[in-house]
Amino acid sequence: MPRFPDSAPPLKVRFLITFDDGPHANTAAILSRLTKNSVQPDIKAIFFVQTRNSDGGASREGRALLHRTHLEGHVLGLHTGTAHGHVRHTGMSPSELDQALRNGKEDISAVTGRQTLLVRPPYWQFNYDTLTRYGRHGLHMMLSDIKAYDGVNWGMHVFKRWNFRSQLTGIRGRFLEDRLPVVQGTIPIVVTFHDTNAHTAHHLAEYLTVIVDEADRLCLPLDGKPFYDERTVMMEAALRRAVH
Repeated sequence: MPRFPDSAPPLKVRFLITFDDGPHANTAAILSRLTKNSVQPDIKAIFFVQTRNSDGGASREGRALLHRTHLEGHVLGLHTGTAHGHVRHTGMSPSELDQALRNGKEDISAVTGRQTLLVRPPYWQFNYDTLTRYGRHGLHMMLSDIKAYDGVNWGMHVFKRWNFRSQLTGIRGRFLEDRLPVVQGTIPIVVTFHDTNAHTAHHLAEYLTVIVDEADRLCLPLDGKPFYDERTVMMEAALRRAVH
C-alpha cells in the first residue's frame, strides 16, 4: 500500500550531514565550508564531540570551537565524555559509562544551555547494555546511512566517489521499497564525515557536490535544498532516524 495517495506530492530526499571525533583544528575550516560552498549555503550539521579529550573539548581552543559550532546553528551531540578520549563504551564498566555520559551531557549543556539528545558511540560499537544506559540518560543513539570512511585518509578522490555511489545505490533500493522514514514531507539520509581528517576539511565542498551528483545519477529525487539548513527541523529528522 502506498504511503500517500496518488495526488500527494512526490517524496524528496535531504542529506543530514554529521561529523565525528571533534572538536579539532580542522573544525574551523569545516564550519566555514558549510557556511559558504558552491552547493548550498549555510548547511547545518550535527557534530558528535569528545568533550573532555585533552586535544579536543577540554582545551581552550576546543571549547571555543564548541561555542562557535553552536552559535553558527549546528547541533552538538555526544561522542565521548571521558578524559581517556575515544574509548569504546562497550569496554567501560557501567559506572564508568554512566559518569562519562553525565560528564558529556553537562559539558554540552554548558555550551548550548540545553540538554543534548543525541549520542554516537565511539567506533560505532554498542550493545543492549549501552543502549539501555543511553536511554536512562535521555540520549538517542544515531548511526548513519552513508559513511565517507575518512576516519583515516583513504586517499584518492575517485575512491570516495565510488564509495558514495555504492552506498547511495543501497539507499535507492530502500527508497523505492518505502523503507525510509518521512519527516515533514522529506526523507532524511544521514551522512558521516570526521572533522579530524584534514583532507575532508579541505575538500568538503567537493564531497557535497559528489553526494548530489551521485544522487542525481541514481535518480534519487532531491529536495530543493538537498542539505538541512535549520537546526529545529534537523533535530526532528535526527530523532526520527535514531535507533530505538
